[in-house]
Amino acid sequence: MTEDRVNILLVDDQPSNLLALESILGDMGLSLVSASSGTDALRQLLSCDFAVILLDVQMPDIDGFETADLIRQRDRSRDTPIIFLTALSRSETNVFRGYELGAVDYIFKPFHAEVLRSKVNVFVELFRKTEALKQQARELARLIRQNELILNAAAEGIFGVNVNGITTFVNPAAARMIARDSDEITGNDIHTLVHPTFPGVLTCDPKRCRLKAVVHGEAAYNQIEETFFRADGTSFPAEFHASPMRDESGNLLGSVITFRDITERRAAAVAAEAERRYREAESQNRAKDNFLATLSHELRTPMTSILGWVQFLRSGHYEPEDLEEALRTIESSARLQARLIDDMLDVSRIVLGKFQVDLKPTQLCDVVDAALTTARPLASERGVRLTSEIDDRECIVNADANRMQQVIGNLLSNAIKFTPSGKHVDLRVERTDGQLRIRVQDEGDGIDPAFLPYVFDRLRQAEGSNNRSGLGLGLAIARHIVELHHGDIVAESEGPGHGATFIITLPMTVEESQPPTLTIARNDASPVVGVAGRR
Repeated sequence: MTEDRVNILLVDDQPSNLLALESILGDMGLSLVSASSGTDALRQLLSCDFAVILLDVQMPDIDGFETADLIRQRDRSRDTPIIFLTALSRSETNVFRGYELGAVDYIFKPFHAEVLRSKVNVFVELFRKTEALKQQARELARLIRQNELILNAAAEGIFGVNVNGITTFVNPAAARMIARDSDEITGNDIHTLVHPTFPGVLTCDPKRCRLKAVVHGEAAYNQIEETFFRADGTSFPAEFHASPMRDESGNLLGSVITFRDITERRAAAVAAEAERRYREAESQNRAKDNFLATLSHELRTPMTSILGWVQFLRSGHYEPEDLEEALRTIESSARLQARLIDDMLDVSRIVLGKFQVDLKPTQLCDVVDAALTTARPLASERGVRLTSEIDDRECIVNADANRMQQVIGNLLSNAIKFTPSGKHVDLRVERTDGQLRIRVQDEGDGIDPAFLPYVFDRLRQAEGSNNRSGLGLGLAIARHIVELHHGDIVAESEGPGHGATFIITLPMTVEESQPPTLTIARNDASPVVGVAGRR
């Protein structure tokens, strides 16, 4: 698919607001179409398709809600994502109405420019993938129709040859495939017909030619692929086999050679690959849909909790312990939202190539200890037993301490989340061949082997997990961070119910590549926490 500029529809009755949106989105390489009213927006939708619509709520003529309702009534724009933007319509009733009309988001002004860019970029990429899917579907349908016509018109060619290789019989399909008349074929050497001699061109090696061998008595019951030539010098791939003809006494009379033009079969293989890519793109599209639905839920849940406690506190009827619980819940919900937004921003930076790490000599054991300390409260809460063992606490690697703590914390968090109470999570740090390995092993749900190749993909989560939560970004971010450290991360599991192991391998600094002399083990009764969304 060509990288055409994707259309974004900006709808607002205030020219200054339209100018601000164009300023924020102007350098994203998009085609920004402005509409100053709902009527103007509907007119624009008649002429082209849009990846997303940024729609103001408060407008004269028809407001944003009425405009969205009319947009949803048209087949062409029914599924176009709508993001409501408003500075005034902040009530829950308006928010709920927006979502009832099929909005994918409801943003209050003023908004963070980077967040808006990130959200718009998600829908732009989704639109491009969707258009690519449509193009692949059309191409696949064309190939399938073409192959059906070829298969309907094709039939096996049959040659009858005597012991001297002279053709005694030919069917119309064989004559048609080698572009010769039947009279021209009968009575002539079959090998010379399909492997003719052209000036300066060798069409086969007579000493190794399987066709020449079989027409002179060598049996060939298995399929053999060869290149056959037509009368005009063009060639085609053929698959043939030969069966000997014998009389009642067993004397060889000749051979029957059946062959088919396998050009269409090779084309069918191309079509199958196109279908595989189509299904893969379709799967990615579904993953994005699931991501958007999950994102809406994950952001709405803590927001609902915050709004609920705020309304309760405003009533004034509460005890001191209620106030403490309210503040604790509001803080926890706000931190959860911040973490989700951080993950989305990290992925946006990865996609844009702006994700960076600050590598410097770092004692990795300190990073591991910090991740374990952060993980213990969740482990204790879930009743998961956590143990750790670190070889040589003086080991040095070039690392970004904060980012590596994020990665290890994510693995520990996932391990705890998917491990039942009373089970075990173990973290080990060890040297191997000048490299440092961090191994996080749990006794939890395990990972389906079919899902293992996709466990580090963005937006991918295993189906059917009882603990499924988060956005499915944590492991994708972790892999990117490890790769920026010139390291590697892999996942292992024997299947559901057998736990999982994640192994990070990092190169050590040259001066720290000597064998360890000290082993320190710890057995901590507490378990571990991190970023959600593993499987």
